[in-house]
Amino acid sequence: MKRREAVGAMAMAALTAAFKWTPAEAARAATFARDAMKAKTPFAPAFFTPHEWDTARVLADLVLPKDERSGSATDAGVPEYMDFMLTDRPDGQTPMRGGLAWLDNECYERDRRHRLAQEG
Repeated sequence: MKRREAVGAMAMAALTAAFKWTPAEAARAATFARDAMKAKTPFAPAFFTPHEWDTARVLADLVLPKDERSGSATDAGVPEYMDFMLTDRPDGQTPMRGGLAWLDNECYERDRRHRLAQEG
């Protein structure tokens, strides 16, 4: 089994358990993500705001970056899968939005402190 296949299997198992999905629901979500990638039309997130969408794509690629052998998480449709998953499972929406908001605030505060230190 290749590394990406193993990561995909582990992610599928974790998502199935975390969101209490049946294997059929998880397979449906994976099919949705693959179909969205094949469509070659711009994906319009149903859950993420435009800013959250940009952030989720960057974060996904930090976890699974493109390398000389394989594509990145965005190449694999991970953000589309996340959007589908979160649209279908409201119990994960608040934690996701809260985490992204925390990250935005943390970045803002660190940047502000850095600028103040440079001025002072």
